[in-house]
Amino acid sequence: MLTALNQEGKLVSLVHTPKTFTKQERSSFFYCPACKEPLILKAGKIRIPHFAHKREANCSFLFAEPESPQHLLGKKHLYTHYKRQGLDVHLEYYLSEIQQRPDLFVKKENQAYAIEYQCSPLSRNRLKERTDGYRKMGILPIWIIGGPPYKKRKNTSYELSDFHWSLSRHNAHSGLTLLSYLPEKKNFQQLSQITAITSTKVVALFHEFPLFRTNNSNHFPIDPKHDTLNWLNEKRNWLQNKVYYGNLVSDLFLKEVYATGNNPFLLPEICGIPLPHAHLFYEPPMVWQFYIYYDCLRGLAVGQKISLKWVKQKLSTRLNKGSITIREFPLDFDPQHTWERAMTEYFFMLTILEYFSKIGEDLFVMEKIVKIPKNIEDMHAKENALFRKITVHNLFNPSQ
Repeated sequence: MLTALNQEGKLVSLVHTPKTFTKQERSSFFYCPACKEPLILKAGKIRIPHFAHKREANCSFLFAEPESPQHLLGKKHLYTHYKRQGLDVHLEYYLSEIQQRPDLFVKKENQAYAIEYQCSPLSRNRLKERTDGYRKMGILPIWIIGGPPYKKRKNTSYELSDFHWSLSRHNAHSGLTLLSYLPEKKNFQQLSQITAITSTKVVALFHEFPLFRTNNSNHFPIDPKHDTLNWLNEKRNWLQNKVYYGNLVSDLFLKEVYATGNNPFLLPEICGIPLPHAHLFYEPPMVWQFYIYYDCLRGLAVGQKISLKWVKQKLSTRLNKGSITIREFPLDFDPQHTWERAMTEYFFMLTILEYFSKIGEDLFVMEKIVKIPKNIEDMHAKENALFRKITVHNLFNPSQ
């Protein structure tokens, strides 16, 4: 903690305090603003000066202690950042109505914000509870990750943990987005236009910008073009690893592919297309799009009609059987961001790629038969042609 009540009941802060303290300052009494129990002033030579509860204390905020040096330093930096912007900002402001204490409480015009600098993994349930608490009071929560916004990085591919997924949220301008802050570099880092390849691996746009930049950090330029070749290579690598190392007993996707007489290396090119909201399914696009192909599109002749309502029923059956699962996003409150959104986008993409024509609100007609590739060469040729169309039409843009 960086704030406490002194003996007079006034709130004191250690944000701008020197690292050395007098003997009198060290012997002063400080109290927790939430539970009012005594606090210890810790001001050694290594860690940032901070307050801490005694071991026998019984405070609802003890779960957050001990705070890491990264968390303490990050809070100080962010507090100074918003102060310099002229905002009304409070450090560790205690909201007694919901018994929550955000790292920063910011007021801008008529809107209040709770800024949480999260350096350690937090369960989805706890994240949802805290977020819901703020929203009940009309406070908009902003969650910033402490450290990089990814688990691993390779070129434009990133691996996200479940913790990262839970803190991501959809932005109208930059697609699915993750924001983080690195106090040791005094830099924000952001992943935007996050597009799922597998349940953990994504392609995304990476941007880094300094903390004390003068212009609004939420409006930096974004390159709308992804590396589509990289996405296609990652898709092929995932499938190869799935076949070579997958378990036919427990892997429902592989079992289904083989049980239906299909070769996993010779699935139609329309299985595994990148989409803005594919992340709403936990499984990779290859999996649920194969189910749509097999349950709904297989054997469909040119001129035949198909409705999204029927496709939704088929996917709902797969969901009920456990073949596919829905990924929850505690910070996303848009009622339109449901798995049906990903399904609709898929048919929109197939229409752009000239497999279908839309003839009604919910109705499509088949324009081109989906064929099983003859061999690997044919498969790659079909995939390459399809991804060239995606690139030419600039369809690989989750912010659309």
